[in-house]
Amino acid sequence: MRIRSNIVLTAAVMAAMAQAGLGADSARETAPVAVRSAPAPVAPVADVPSRRPLMSIMDKVGFAKPLEDAGIQIYGHVEGSYTYNFDDPPSSLSDYALPVGKFIDNPGRVFDVEHDKVLMNQLDLNIERVVDVTKGQFDIGGRVELLYGADARFLHSNGMFDNYDDDVTTSITGGPQNQFDIPQAYFDLAVPVGNGLRIRVGKFTFFKQHDPNASVFYSHSFTFGAALPFTLTGAFGTYVINEQLSVDGGFSRGWDQSIDDNNDAIDVFGRARYAVNDDLLLTFAAIAGPEQDGDNDNWRVAADLTVTYKLGDTTTLLADVVYGWQANATGGGGDAYWYGVSLYAIQELNKSVSAAARLEWYRDEGGYTTGLDQTLYEATVGLTIKPFPTDKYLQHLKIRPEVRVDYSDENYFDGFSRQVQFTAAVDAVFNF
Repeated sequence: MRIRSNIVLTAAVMAAMAQAGLGADSARETAPVAVRSAPAPVAPVADVPSRRPLMSIMDKVGFAKPLEDAGIQIYGHVEGSYTYNFDDPPSSLSDYALPVGKFIDNPGRVFDVEHDKVLMNQLDLNIERVVDVTKGQFDIGGRVELLYGADARFLHSNGMFDNYDDDVTTSITGGPQNQFDIPQAYFDLAVPVGNGLRIRVGKFTFFKQHDPNASVFYSHSFTFGAALPFTLTGAFGTYVINEQLSVDGGFSRGWDQSIDDNNDAIDVFGRARYAVNDDLLLTFAAIAGPEQDGDNDNWRVAADLTVTYKLGDTTTLLADVVYGWQANATGGGGDAYWYGVSLYAIQELNKSVSAAARLEWYRDEGGYTTGLDQTLYEATVGLTIKPFPTDKYLQHLKIRPEVRVDYSDENYFDGFSRQVQFTAAVDAVFNF
């Protein structure tokens, strides 16, 4: 099994890597009733209306109302980006190939790994029916998410559209720049037990989100790529205990495993959300089980704690703490540890613009998640701009420029020749 990491190294190292990261719910994930009034750490400006452009267009031909009456929503987004690395790195990702000695442009990143190249990151389409556990009756729903673009290279799970991943001689994960994936495909069942139980079965995101709407920045933190899985395939239940507390718990085939599995074991995972009050939300999530290829015995444990605090009407603060441990990580009995902290501050300036800052510290003992024993730091500042906040359709467009500086206590950047990396980037997201 590959730890899907955004800490990108040489081709030989990257072939064994995978990704994981920041534990935040998707912008489209319906939170349990207990936490719906809690602050939203990822919303830099006012939320968009429930009916997006695609459903509005469908309404003109009479399709939207029958779908909405059945509780079905069809929606999506498209994202494009550009990143510039001021180091002018030694190679282009298009030339990235074995043998070792070729380097990617922007080490330490997930989706923004290319320098001086325009990307079509995501063309994403969702068909979803959200179940309502508060009605006290059985209800069936689910979601299918289809994704095409450059980001799909990093999202493939084991056995699902990962046929390119074995050919690392072609590119960072093999194959063309734009690829296809199905990040989520699951069924939901509402069960009238107590306050209402939701059971989800299939492939889903749980700990972190690839949806650009789930972040205030285009680039992602180091901890986003080194601590937790992208997707899980299995089952879990969500139960609302009271108006403040909800819990999730379930099992899966393993980190980023789906149609195929890298061992014969399962893992268990869970989460608790506690809304202390209208301003403060605590979320703790963890996963544990054997995750290494062909290994049913040596466990991996990872945990994520987020604290979100709404300071007044326009300011949101967030702290994200991650920790991971892998038993017998090297095959010689040695264990691996990785842990880090990310701090966010989001300030809404007006209905069109918000500003955000992120500071991060990440430690990789022994280099299990990055391939290099190192301590990483990063600082990012950026804006979220909605240039047409009142237009019926263009209000769903947002543009996010940012500048970022990365630092390692080892020579990690620019072909393992520098300790500092400085980039500027911009992405545009249109939700339809």
